[in-house]
Amino acid sequence: LYSDNLRDATLVAMALARVGHDRTAILDGGYDRWTAEGRTVTNAPSRVMASAYPVDPKADTFTVDADTVLDHVRKRDVILVDVRPAENYKGLKSDEPRAGRIPGAINRPFADDLAQSEGFVSLKPVEDLAQAYAGLIPSKDSPVIVYCRTGHQASQTFFVLTRLLGYTRVRWYDGGWTEWSARADLPIEK
Repeated sequence: LYSDNLRDATLVAMALARVGHDRTAILDGGYDRWTAEGRTVTNAPSRVMASAYPVDPKADTFTVDADTVLDHVRKRDVILVDVRPAENYKGLKSDEPRAGRIPGAINRPFADDLAQSEGFVSLKPVEDLAQAYAGLIPSKDSPVIVYCRTGHQASQTFFVLTRLLGYTRVRWYDGGWTEWSARADLPIEK
């Protein structure tokens, strides 16, 4: 469920997946579209029943840290997708200590996956997304790491790649550019 920021919902889905809860869904168009279409809503309290909810400490196999990303940068064995706006990617704008990008990263702004339809923000049709990413990532089993500033926007791209398009080796650098730019020992590119 989301309102105007799809990435808010994908970040929640990501947090749940990190503890082993993979059965999540995103409401296309959010609550606003749901109600605008006259769908059923209620303010009645839900019945809550106690249950055991085990957390799987090994569920998070997709989050990577800066040192893992650096290792891949050095080996040049992964496709790094920077999902920040182009001006941030190019180093023309930054709110962090250094401007630029992780060396070797390609740019596909997260907003390029969105469409405005009937006044609501939704993901573009799957066929359009598939075509766009096929031009960037050679195959569905290519190793990919997505990042942005803090993992928020990249969670949306992770969702698109893994849940909608079936890419199988996608990982998420949640520290993103905020962490990378703050560490003087990490290389940057402009």
